[in-house]
Amino acid sequence: MMPPKTRKSILVSVAGSAGLDITLREAPSDWIGKVARDVYTQRTLLPLKSPVEMGLGGNGASASYVLAKMGLQVQLNAPIGNDPAGSLVKDWLKKAGVQCITPAGQSTMHAITAVDKNGQRLGTLQHVGPSINWNLSNQNNKSQWLLVSLPGQITVEAFLPVKQLLESFNKSNRTRVLDTGIGWMKKILPQEMIDLWSHAEIISGTIEELKYWTGCQTPQSVIQKIMTAGPHTVALKMGEKGVAYQSRKQPFATQLPRELPQNNVSIGAGDAFNGALIAELIRGRSVSESVANAQRIATQLVENGRGVLGWGESDI
Repeated sequence: MMPPKTRKSILVSVAGSAGLDITLREAPSDWIGKVARDVYTQRTLLPLKSPVEMGLGGNGASASYVLAKMGLQVQLNAPIGNDPAGSLVKDWLKKAGVQCITPAGQSTMHAITAVDKNGQRLGTLQHVGPSINWNLSNQNNKSQWLLVSLPGQITVEAFLPVKQLLESFNKSNRTRVLDTGIGWMKKILPQEMIDLWSHAEIISGTIEELKYWTGCQTPQSVIQKIMTAGPHTVALKMGEKGVAYQSRKQPFATQLPRELPQNNVSIGAGDAFNGALIAELIRGRSVSESVANAQRIATQLVENGRGVLGWGESDI
């Protein structure tokens, strides 16, 4: 394992979203009325069994939080506003050791998720907030690693700036990690995504997303199609079926998920997986070891149900 001082000297640049996650547990399904009123009534004032939970949200922020907690320097490029939500988000990131490099914006991304008694998501309302300035991640940046996490509501117009950011890091031989997310599904052509993969070295994504882009059906064929485009490592997150992975040094393999004593809301688990995977690879661990530890950390998030804020150094 790499000594802590050496890890601390490695800078990881993360570009993605950051925001406030709000979770409502067991909210009545018909709690919103159809007629607006300016007073409380029996119809509009309904009990909520559990207190509202607030946590750190956004794929960039969650991955950055885990990377910093695992001993790495982290610069986060994510728009965060000068509003109450932004104050919370910045404070959580600062305490974890994450440096936010984006100038303050007008608003902060919010996501309100309703979950059932088992922690399963029923739906999410999301205010996206300002767009990400992808080029900012390349300005005066001396990072050795780059993680690009595409938000769920990313616009088509962001495709070229994201591609240019990856190309720029490629020219300087820095390690590039890409999580494509669901934002561009049905918005850009599969060939365009394949072109984007050619500028990254490590791809992390869910099987649903990557099946869509590759047109393949089995985990092995999905991974091999991606690696044909140029990346040397792929981690395929398969939910209840675990993770499939392959690299140029390690053949295709799968790992079953870690057992959960009980299910809980999984907000932030996939993004924590990305951060932990990168941290373990930087430590010099093999892909299989890195995937195993990343799964362990993602599972801990699901167990506590509080996202990355419920996780810390004692869990490493």
